Amino acid sequence: MERSLYSASHSSIVIQKKDGSEFEHTSFENSVYEYDFVSKLEDAKVVSIKQGVTLDSLPEEYKNVVSVVGTNNTSKHVLFRSGVFTLTSGKDIESKDKNSILIHSDLAKKNHLKVGDTICLNSHTYTIKGIFEGKKHETYTGLSSDLSENTVFVDYHSLNSNLVNKMTVFSRDKTTFKQVQSLYPSSEYVVSKDTNAYQSSLESVQSMKHMIQILSFSIIGCGLVVLSLVLVLWLRDRIHEIGILLSIGKSKMEIIFQFIFELIFISIPLGIVVCVISLVFNQVSSFLLSYGLLMSIIIVSVLIASLMIMIKKPREILSKLS
Repeated sequence: MERSLYSASHSSIVIQKKDGSEFEHTSFENSVYEYDFVSKLEDAKVVSIKQGVTLDSLPEEYKNVVSVVGTNNTSKHVLFRSGVFTLTSGKDIESKDKNSILIHSDLAKKNHLKVGDTICLNSHTYTIKGIFEGKKHETYTGLSSDLSENTVFVDYHSLNSNLVNKMTVFSRDKTTFKQVQSLYPSSEYVVSKDTNAYQSSLESVQSMKHMIQILSFSIIGCGLVVLSLVLVLWLRDRIHEIGILLSIGKSKMEIIFQFIFELIFISIPLGIVVCVISLVFNQVSSFLLSYGLLMSIIIVSVLIASLMIMIKKPREILSKLS
C-alpha cells in the first residue's frame, strides 16, 4: 500500500509561480488546472463563522463572498485526492463541463439547495453538479471566503481564461518532468512532485502496518508454542522408535531431519491447494512467503520438542522403555 500510494502521489508534477501569482498554462495531456479567486454570492447566503474575527468596516464588495476554485477535474484536485473533501452527492467536475459548480453541504443546507439547482456568482449562473463535505486548513482573516463551508469549485471552461495559479500534470514518464522544467524555468517557477496526498494517507497506512506486524508476530508465536506442545506428545509416543534408531547407529541429526521431512510431507497436500488459489488471485509471492514461514515454524518446533529427548543417550532412552 505504501508503494502504491507513493507511486500514485509522485506521478503528479505541480507548477506554481514563486510569488504565487497567476500564469498562462501550457497544454499537457492529463493535466489539471487550478485558478483561485473570490466571488460574491448573489442569490444565497454564505455560512457565517460562529467564533472568530469579524470586520465591522468591511466594504460591501467583500461581504457574502465565497472562495472559488476553477478546475477542469475535481476528482484529481489535491483536496479530494487526499480525502479532505469528499463528494457526498452528484458527480465530479470534468473537462467537458460548462457552467457547473460543486458546493459544500453546509452551504447547500443553509440555502436549501440540492443537485440540479442553480446558484449565481458575480452575475454568472452555475448549475450545482455535486455537493461535498469536509474541513480544510483555514486561516481566518475576517472574510467569509476563508471558511471551508464557503469554498466552491467551478469548471475551468466557464472562466474563459488561460490563466492558472497552479497546474498539475499527471505522468509517470521521467521525460515529462524534464519537459515541464524546460518550459517553466526555476528562476520564476517552482516545479515539484506533489506529495500532499501521500503524506496525508501515510499515517493511517503506517498504523495499519503496525497492527499487521503485531498480528503476524502473535500468529508466529502461537504457532511455535502450539506445534511444539503437540510434537512433544507426538515424540513421546515414538520414544521406542527413537531409542532403536539411536542404538543402530543413526545420528540425532538424521532423526531430527526425518521428523522435519515427515511434517513437511504432511503439509504438501494443503500447500498444493493454497498454491492453486494463489495462482488464481495472482498472489504467488504471498504464498511463497507464508509457506516458507510455515517451514521455519516446523523446523524450530521440531528442534524445541526434540531437545529433551536428544540430550539423552540411547541407553537411557531404552532403559526407560523397560
